[in-house]
Amino acid sequence: MVELATKASTTLVEIEDVYIQAHGMRMHYQVAGPLDAPPLVLLHGIGGSATWWDKNIPAFAAHFRTYALDLPGFGQSWRLRERYTIKLLADYLHQWLNLVGLERTHLLGHSLGGQIVMEFAAHNPERIDKLILASPSGVWVTMAERMAWFKKAPRIKIPPEQMLGVAMGTLRTDLLALSWSMTTMTRDAAQVPLNLKALQMPILVLWGTADMVLPPLAAPRVIEMITQHPAKLVYIENASHDLMVDQFEAFNRATLAFLLE
Repeated sequence: MVELATKASTTLVEIEDVYIQAHGMRMHYQVAGPLDAPPLVLLHGIGGSATWWDKNIPAFAAHFRTYALDLPGFGQSWRLRERYTIKLLADYLHQWLNLVGLERTHLLGHSLGGQIVMEFAAHNPERIDKLILASPSGVWVTMAERMAWFKKAPRIKIPPEQMLGVAMGTLRTDLLALSWSMTTMTRDAAQVPLNLKALQMPILVLWGTADMVLPPLAAPRVIEMITQHPAKLVYIENASHDLMVDQFEAFNRATLAFLLE
């Protein structure tokens, strides 16, 4: 394994870009926060990258050693050769955790990242302290429900400067990785209820009230499927699907309140 690291400063927080060469792959992640702080791992959604967490890492790094991983084929991580499945991506996360040396961590996944961390946490509960699912994909919503929601959903305007990190990450996306990821989100959705029922750790579910991708009506369904441990649901007002970007302050507050309690 070979590691390369560079450093940059954002909002008075030093964020380190780290590249791992292992098993013919290049994995990229960002890390910030005290070396001796509890770890927190962030996993982005489809078309995203570690840069999607630009507004969150400074707040989280005040309390946690915060890691933001680029999934394979997104951001600056190389694409895998095999066709993607949720299990394959969860195995990728597992391998990365082992390479970095994180035996146990808090884990936060957004959208596709949420579906991946469900899979990982269901099969590796001993590796997770607390789990946060931010608008996780794979939750069943009928087309009729989607259309009804789209007609009445509030429209929000997002300042362009808030979307800079999102845009930079999306520009680096490998198109084949994007296609494979979109396919596996739907194809492997049947596993989501089974994974949710298997979760055994404290769980926070976050959802934007103006989410046009995954309607908020899906949120209570997630809670209902978590049966082995009490789960908390928090709606982020006037937040889109990318709730950690357009309402980052409320997102950060809800996340930290859960992690620090």
